Amino acid sequence: MNRSEPYLVERPDEVRRRWDRCPPAGLSRAHTPDWHLERWKLVRDLIDGWYADDRPDAEAVPDLVERLAGWLDPVQRLVTERLFAGWRAMFPPEPRLVVEPDPGAVSVFDHDRRVELRVGTTFGFIRPDGTQERVRLRTGRGSTGPDDAAVLHQGAEDDAVYLDAMVAMGVAEEIVEPPAAASRVGEVLKLAVRDRRVGVSPGLWCFGCDSAARCAQYPVVGEGRVYVSTRSVTVSKTQLGMLAVCGRRVAWDRLHQIPTDTDGETELRDGLATGLRFHEMAAAAIPGDDPSAVVAAALSEAPPSEAAELGRLWENHLRVWRLDGDPQARSVEYSAGLTLLVPGIHVDSRGRESTQPVAVTFIGVLDVTGREADGTPMVVEHRTGASGAHGHLEADLYAAAAAASIQASTRSWPQRLAVHLHHLSPEPPTCVRRVFERADLDAAVEALREAASTIAGWHPHDALSPPWTAGPWCGACHHRPLCETFR
Repeated sequence: MNRSEPYLVERPDEVRRRWDRCPPAGLSRAHTPDWHLERWKLVRDLIDGWYADDRPDAEAVPDLVERLAGWLDPVQRLVTERLFAGWRAMFPPEPRLVVEPDPGAVSVFDHDRRVELRVGTTFGFIRPDGTQERVRLRTGRGSTGPDDAAVLHQGAEDDAVYLDAMVAMGVAEEIVEPPAAASRVGEVLKLAVRDRRVGVSPGLWCFGCDSAARCAQYPVVGEGRVYVSTRSVTVSKTQLGMLAVCGRRVAWDRLHQIPTDTDGETELRDGLATGLRFHEMAAAAIPGDDPSAVVAAALSEAPPSEAAELGRLWENHLRVWRLDGDPQARSVEYSAGLTLLVPGIHVDSRGRESTQPVAVTFIGVLDVTGREADGTPMVVEHRTGASGAHGHLEADLYAAAAAASIQASTRSWPQRLAVHLHHLSPEPPTCVRRVFERADLDAAVEALREAASTIAGWHPHDALSPPWTAGPWCGACHHRPLCETFR
């Protein structure tokens, strides 16, 4: 081995994420604002300047915020100020406290494979009693994962205590060593050098992938090509439906990445929880060789209060499936979508605005795909609750996404496609079937293109540019407290 060869430097959490999910996610980054990263950098710079400033906070803090974060729109500025305040409350300057900005990363090396696993720390402290602390600035709601924690404890060469500073919640927690840390590090090292020439593995992680707009899983429909410099936005089926209600909610989620005041751990309502369990059970049973055995196993593991309802939903699925003529199922829980290039606002690194193509990617999870008895491609959506018809552009997205997937594999746009909406909760269960002929598929794409144009017209550096509409939906909106501040 030539020791002069460079090391492959990897972050442990990204190694695990890539291999557990989608290896091709390492494609070059699209030019789109990453507000999570921007806020992290701004808060770090504010903290660094704060420790170096001898003035009282009443003078230093407003000056620092204006000088470093004054270019932000009012929403992003307020969010950044709150994060900065969270740090100040947890780590105030003390007499004889030594502050080390950017104390360096902790690394674990595999010299034979030429791999380095590196985990960074943001600030270091040497307290008057000689104890050392290394703090990781966390501007989201997640703490350091077990892979990163294992590297920190295996690679550390001092007796420092490692902490997570979750400034959004005002909480500092020690990063404890996970069980079997050495084995975990060894596993990540092996994953880091595995052959990356593997297929795409789509899933929910696609919504956070920088390469979704250039991924073959969500191909461009129509003319144009997505380049590295192309601004891109990814929108889910649910967010597409919300677009007809409140543009601000969609923009704050997907474009401006405004953090919410909820932690995502709200207990699911009984009906929703049962529906999710049914989708999991159906996804395992439908493509299997012995669906009845899969269902029986799932029912035996379900709480008694849910087992009867899950069994009823499954029986209703079978009844509707027979009414549909026992179509051929090909895939379940299939992530499909399409990318549309539309004119929109582009802002370069100097803040200059222009009109350039923006890539908007729409993604939906298709419960079942297959073919009807006569060979017509079909998409099935299971509804286990009391919801009625498809939401805004939902059926259009299913049809267009399935058509784009078919074209990507056969090089031919389908002439006909059926979307089935299976209502499994009522008695008797029903199927609402909508057929998209070629002209209907074209119309669906154009309807999505119009929605994409709306999204591309939102200013990427101004969270107040998207319009908002107050209504009953505001009660369940996770952005409501901050949104009401700027109405």
